Amino acid sequence: VASLDLPKHVGVFGPSFEWGTATAAYQIEGAALEDGRGPSIWDTFSHTKGKTTNGDTGDVADDFYHRFKDDVDLMSSLGLTHYRMSLSWSRLLPNGTVAEQNAAGIRFYREVFAALRDKGIEPLVTLYHWDLPQALEEKYRGWLSSESVSDFANYADFAFATFPEVDKWITFNEALTFIGEGYTDGIFAPGRCADRARCAEGDSTSEPFLAAHNVLLAHAAAVARFRDRFPPKDDHTTKKEIGMTNCGWMMWPLYEDDDPQPAQDLMEGMWAWFTDPIIVGDYPDSIKKRAGRNLPEFTPEESAMLAKSIDFLGVNYYSARYVATPDASHPPAKFASGVPMIGDSFSVLTEDDRGNALGPRGGSDWLYVVPEGLRDLLVWLDRRYGGEITMRITENGCSQPATLDATPELAVNDTFRIDYLKTHVAAIGEAIADHGVDVVGYYAWSFMDNYEWADGYSKRFGLVFVDFATLERIPKQSAYWYESLVRASKSNFSDSVVSAPRMKVRHKKSRPHPLAAGVPLALASAVVFGILMRRQRRPPHQAPPGETDTLLRRASSSSSSSSAPRGRRGEKTK
Repeated sequence: VASLDLPKHVGVFGPSFEWGTATAAYQIEGAALEDGRGPSIWDTFSHTKGKTTNGDTGDVADDFYHRFKDDVDLMSSLGLTHYRMSLSWSRLLPNGTVAEQNAAGIRFYREVFAALRDKGIEPLVTLYHWDLPQALEEKYRGWLSSESVSDFANYADFAFATFPEVDKWITFNEALTFIGEGYTDGIFAPGRCADRARCAEGDSTSEPFLAAHNVLLAHAAAVARFRDRFPPKDDHTTKKEIGMTNCGWMMWPLYEDDDPQPAQDLMEGMWAWFTDPIIVGDYPDSIKKRAGRNLPEFTPEESAMLAKSIDFLGVNYYSARYVATPDASHPPAKFASGVPMIGDSFSVLTEDDRGNALGPRGGSDWLYVVPEGLRDLLVWLDRRYGGEITMRITENGCSQPATLDATPELAVNDTFRIDYLKTHVAAIGEAIADHGVDVVGYYAWSFMDNYEWADGYSKRFGLVFVDFATLERIPKQSAYWYESLVRASKSNFSDSVVSAPRMKVRHKKSRPHPLAAGVPLALASAVVFGILMRRQRRPPHQAPPGETDTLLRRASSSSSSSSAPRGRRGEKTK
């Protein structure tokens, strides 16, 4: 049974912290063939036999295209003030270029933004959440061509000009995933890989690096357009922001006395592959060494465009892994979430030698609940980039074990998800309070159950239950828990609940207002401490060479409101 009280360190967030939920266009919109929308690579991929669970497609999804007003009303009723969403490139530009613009698609998003504005909900808008227009895939093989750079920049500039009401933008969501799974493993669109039993075309050795290179250049080109269109004001400030969202696991050495280099190299393969270039203008040395001639080089001009090309870093975190040097007991990993060319360098593990798992397993086979991994990841990123980056948690959430989602009645009583959210929010609070990390927002994945890519409709990550037969929405217990957290934060804990009562599932129209409760002195003190922490940022600190070992262990050795890191604290099995 989950404890519904608010997480430890909740006071550090403060009233300006962004509490939101997240979705993506192809996963919720539906209306795939309506009002002039062009097909995307996910339309093609999902309609290819054997590519998705049960042959599921996003043709209807949650039908957000027709139901967005009710969904925005539901967001508002749950106290949400921020909402991360993405644009469908092919709904706006059916053939992928600005030469053909779809008036119906433009009107749709303007109406969505107007509905959000009327309810006081600020959008955080992603330009690319994996749905490349199919026309560009057929024209020049999508991200494998340098032509994609200018087409994406033109699309981005079109969006900036068409939707000036949007202040916060993200260029790309999880390039590691859509490139790794799309060009290394071939299990996501466009389905390219070297394994001919799975993919008709592709080269898992070279194509991921080429596609990644073009995506990074497209990001830089889009940001240049953004900053030309919205230059800083005279006081060097602007309310307009643009960033990029990256993803990956937190990687730890299996045991404290293990060589930390394999874990560090894999962290760089997941995180620094796409984050080093947009901050320092080049790939990390470990990527260069592993990829060799397959890794394109940036010109000096491209490096200059890439460096410092984000106002914030979006961080998507779901789980963690142990890493060991391969030996007889720890076989080398063939792949790790799409990271190419890992060869025989790493053994990637979910349990230690005694069989102790990293944490409870969620409803997806890759998802283990490891909240301390989020804390350690934030500290790792903060130190790697000198304490100078602002971060938003742009996705974090879980699917529940299948037995807990077996019926609608079970699915809405999602105490497993509440525990996941609470412990991960606590981990963020710990990173802020104990390590001075600058995190300004948290967007839970997802607002509602939706189309989960190759998993189709078999996995549920939403705070709101969706009956995919009738498309009825029912808020889950987690939605009401999250509402209590948001309302408490926004009121600085002056008149909101600190412990949410166990709530029955209530339909939107009949849901009573949460009960009010007093605020303990300790929690009020935490609020003051949090405000001071956010005002007194520590000086920038660039981790010097040789501090790799410390970075991977220091944070994980600190006390935690979540359970302590498992496995790597013990001694090796003899």
